[in-house]
Formats: sequence, C-alpha cells, structure tokens
Amino acid sequence: MIQFDRATIRLGGVTVVDALILEVLAGEPLALIGRTGAGKSTLLAALATVIPLAGGEIRVDGHSVSRDPAAARRLIGYVPASLPAWPSARVDEFLDLFAAAAGLSGRPRRLAVERAIGFAGLTGAGTARVDTLSEGGMKRVLVARGLLHDPRVLVLDDPFGGLDPAGRTELERLVADAALMGRTVIAAIADGAVPECFPQLAVLESGRLNFSGPASPDAIRPLRSWRQRIVCPGQADAAADTLRAVAEEVRVVDANTVDCRVDPAGIDAGPLVAALVRSGIRVVSAGFHPHWAAQLIDD
Repeated sequence: MIQFDRATIRLGGVTVVDALILEVLAGEPLALIGRTGAGKSTLLAALATVIPLAGGEIRVDGHSVSRDPAAARRLIGYVPASLPAWPSARVDEFLDLFAAAAGLSGRPRRLAVERAIGFAGLTGAGTARVDTLSEGGMKRVLVARGLLHDPRVLVLDDPFGGLDPAGRTELERLVADAALMGRTVIAAIADGAVPECFPQLAVLESGRLNFSGPASPDAIRPLRSWRQRIVCPGQADAAADTLRAVAEEVRVVDANTVDCRVDPAGIDAGPLVAALVRSGIRVVSAGFHPHWAAQLIDD
C-alpha cells in the first residue's frame, strides 16, 4: 500500500506538488494522468526516494520515505521515464550491475537477471548493447531493472512511451499479473490513454489532485460532456445533419468521419449510432476520441 499524506514537493523554490492526499491499494493498479508539468514524474520520484519532500509524508507499506528511505527502497521497483545517459554495456551486464547493487549475489543474482529479462520481453537480447537498442528496447531494459529484486511495489513513469503495440500489450499483462499477485502498482501515463489493467485513476492539475476514483467514465459522468468520433464511409455530411439533433459541436472531419460532443447523460455513442442507423447511415465504428481519460487533461 502507498499513502500520500499531504505530500508537498518544491523544486527551485516552486511548489510542484501541493499537499497531495492519495492512497494506492495492493492489487488495484492506479494510473496517474495530467498535463505536462502537472507533477506526475516529480511525485513518483519522491515516492522512489529520488527527491526529498518539502512537507507531508509518503509511506510504503508503513515505511516513511523520509525517515526510513532504505526500507522503502527495498520494497519499490522504480522505472523512470528514461536515463540521462545509456552505457555501452550489454543488457545482461547492465542488469547484473544493478542486481549486485540490490544486494543479490551468486545464483540468485543470475536468476534475477534472467527472470527480469524474460518479464520485460527481452529474451534473446541479453547480449545486445544497451546504447544500440531502440527507444522501446531501452524502455524494456528499464522495466527489467525495476523488476530485479522482485519488488512488492511497482512505480512506473511513462511506462508505455516508445513501446510498439506488442510491447504495450506485454507491459499491460505484466501490470495485470502484478495486481493478481497482490502487488501495488502506480504509473504515470503520459498520453492519458489509460489501459484496462488500471482500475483506479488519479488526475493531477498543477500539482493538486483534481480527481481520484474508479478508472471509468461513469465515475466522472455528472461532471462533463465527452467527445465522440463516428466513422460512416462516404456519409459524413448526412451523418452530421442527423447528429445535430442529438449531439453538440458536430464537426465533419472528412468524408467518412464526424466528431461531436455528447452531454453527461449520453456518455456512450449508443444513442448516436441508433439515430444514424434509423436514418439509413452505415456506421463502421463509434467511440471516445481521444480516449476518455485523455479528454480529462486535453480540455
């Protein structure tokens, strides 16, 4: 369990995170979203004991990151968004170095490196040089590094950045597996597209908590309208004419695509599609655009 108790962080005299109160439970991964500069990465770095708190407290399974940072670090697998510089070492050598730093030796260290390489989808790439990997490959190495000591808590900063769809799917599966094993997971999602493996959501705005709760548009429905995109090949103009009676801000994107807003009572695209079908318009796809969670930080 992670507890943020009025956690406050200042950098260069500027308050980046302001008296934040939040709880992350084991087995319920939480996605942290917000605009660039909202304080997401800073908050996770403080949780990982990389930067100090200016006030308040963060506890990891009861251990204070301020008063007992060593105990907190032993529980945490921290995956930063990137490293400032990448070494020319091989992947297995790079991971072996960090496994040794975590206090592992002999056969347990070797097995930890092998296990982390497998978990991160790097099987067969252990002899590759780290500085020659793609952006996605480097991200996998960081994930593997965070998993070396089999942590009870995963702290992931922009974990999907640079990953291709297959890599993203593998990482989503890793998060889901961690939850099933009772681990605590918190991740900063840079693009706001929150995968289903995160049942909980927190939104930061200028260092303050704007929302926390279930990662579902239903949980936020009374607060806002939503943007939807509807694809109806060759019939966008006719579709727009029909939608103006049941939606707001209807806009033709191209000959096949219409964007619009629906009020909170019409959270999904079902009524829109029904209206189009009754008008004889064929609908290929309909849904949130962009992802509903991304809309929370875009608008």
